[in-house]
Amino acid sequence: MLANLPALPMGTIVTAIMFIGLLFATRLPGLNILQRLPLLLRQIVGSIVIIAGMWNVFWHAVRHLTEFWGIAALISGLLMILVGIYIARVGWLPNALNRLMPVALFLLLACACFYAWTIVNL
Repeated sequence: MLANLPALPMGTIVTAIMFIGLLFATRLPGLNILQRLPLLLRQIVGSIVIIAGMWNVFWHAVRHLTEFWGIAALISGLLMILVGIYIARVGWLPNALNRLMPVALFLLLACACFYAWTIVNL
């Protein structure tokens, strides 16, 4: 049954995970309701964001470092790993990285929007 389903391109999956990670990591009024979800659920989402970031860095970026999308995968993947840790275990990050989290979230938002824009225009 599952064999008949069309495969989603990994770029689409990674982009969706970027946006989900942004929603779970934001502390903006109105969107911070996700912070009240059970810790286990936040840890699962954070782990998914970390895994997708690791795929971006260690699978796609390493294989395409001389290309634009390889560099984009490296940057967005490292940001996803950072944001995933922030979602799952904020205490694991040094204070300096916690203070820089708004910048990291903005950069990840820029990456996610660029990925989405590119996918829509394919």
